[in-house]
Amino acid sequence: MKKYACLLLFAIMLNGCDDGDLTPEIINFDEVTPKSCDTETNELIYKLKPQEAFILQLEENTLDNVVGEKTISITENGLSQLVYRTFDGVISSANICDAIRPSSPNIIRDSKAKGGTITITTTPDIPEPAADGSTKIIGFNHLIYMNNISYEIVGGVQVDPRSFPFGTLKTTTYTSPTVSFTANKAGQCNQTQLYNYNAESSMIIDALDPELIQNTETLEPRKSTITATQNKIVFNTYKNASITADYFCKTPRPATPEIDETWNASVNGTIEVVTTKSGTQYIHVITLKNIELSNSGGLKFKLPSSFIFGEITTQ
Repeated sequence: MKKYACLLLFAIMLNGCDDGDLTPEIINFDEVTPKSCDTETNELIYKLKPQEAFILQLEENTLDNVVGEKTISITENGLSQLVYRTFDGVISSANICDAIRPSSPNIIRDSKAKGGTITITTTPDIPEPAADGSTKIIGFNHLIYMNNISYEIVGGVQVDPRSFPFGTLKTTTYTSPTVSFTANKAGQCNQTQLYNYNAESSMIIDALDPELIQNTETLEPRKSTITATQNKIVFNTYKNASITADYFCKTPRPATPEIDETWNASVNGTIEVVTTKSGTQYIHVITLKNIELSNSGGLKFKLPSSFIFGEITTQ
């Protein structure tokens, strides 16, 4: 009798498991930092435990140097895939990244996510300012979130309703612009346009406040604030070119060399000019104060709090 009672109880338990109520299966790598197989392409990102791997395959150039947020669909056979894999022994990055992967340990489970999305939020990696107040971009932080990921378990397909972080991947393939000039002496196209440059980059001050350059020695620096229409500062870098003075003071400016990146100064910085006299000439030293430069991709960096643009002479 006891035998039949036990069989009946077992049958009831089976029926309870088949009623569609699947036990949630949680794949938890929250405490593991993601790594990339190739830090240049970042197409294969992984998180490892001793005998488990959580692998994210991305389309080429998904992790780019553009600040903002993007959402990507995950499918079982798409360009972007998410895989949970277990092994019968301890693994390393070689089990994920090597072209010829170790023959052991063996894979005992290989589950591709069937659907869901990932959200990638990209921000610049900018350390604390240097002693002179300047900042630089040393790379990017890519925060990856998983949303409504579905995968197959025993008995059916389960959707993880959580929005959970895959983690933050840091990339360092970006070279922050460096602002420096070959000579202290700046160029002057006219009273309201100045420039300075080196072989690969240039800085132009346009719509300069005409009160700044005067043939009168200063007791205190002359100061003028950067606005949307006055004292506009543009920093350009160029592609495969060597800039010379012939490039400037032309309207329109020549199409070559080709501009690589353009950075504009934010408003509220200031331009200061100190004027001294030497013989019949007046020497005007132009200093930029508290300048932050930004590009169209949302990147920003600061010049030293006090940055000498250069000097010009007038008579």
